Amino acid sequence: MASMLEELAGALGGETLGQLAGALGADNDAVSKGVAAALPAILGGLARNSRQPNGAQALNSALGNDHDGSILDSLGAVFGGSPWAQQQATRHGDRILGHVFGQARPQVEQQVQRSSGLPSGIVQKLLPLLAPIVMGYIGRKLSGGGDVASSLQQERAQVQQNDGMFGAILDMLDGDDNNAGGGGLMDVAGDLLSGPAGRAILGQLLGGGR
Repeated sequence: MASMLEELAGALGGETLGQLAGALGADNDAVSKGVAAALPAILGGLARNSRQPNGAQALNSALGNDHDGSILDSLGAVFGGSPWAQQQATRHGDRILGHVFGQARPQVEQQVQRSSGLPSGIVQKLLPLLAPIVMGYIGRKLSGGGDVASSLQQERAQVQQNDGMFGAILDMLDGDDNNAGGGGLMDVAGDLLSGPAGRAILGQLLGGGR
């Protein structure tokens, strides 16, 4: 069974990836790498938050109120067909990223930039577009029932077990102020997408599509 990350990458693959690259004014290959580096960080951040006091309750409330998955049916509009839809997604995404990453957001952006080769300005546009899509995916996937926090923890544990580099990224999000910068992790950013999780996500992005 495909992981959450692979399913998300499949939803963003193929023609949809081209639309996203067009909206960002960037190369498809670089955008695919940016997405592949960003998705585990966003899901991992949500998993981390769901472990905090009242975190799971807050996540469930957000999913129930604002993220029913309908955004997945209008990705073409979000990625350039409608400036209003893109602006709305970006505003929502900035709020989500503030909750998910807090002060670690610049470090996550730097990691995505170095893994993908995208300019920092493009990364800063990419992450807010992805965040509400991730939330919408989770909301739709678990709309029929299921424990959101448990599902996210299982996904996070699977990534950490199967891919040491992505696991290190997720550990970085759990760090205190002394290690939030990632330390030596940034020195091997180019290898981030060569591991099992990175290859699987890239494979879905470049060969996927709904």
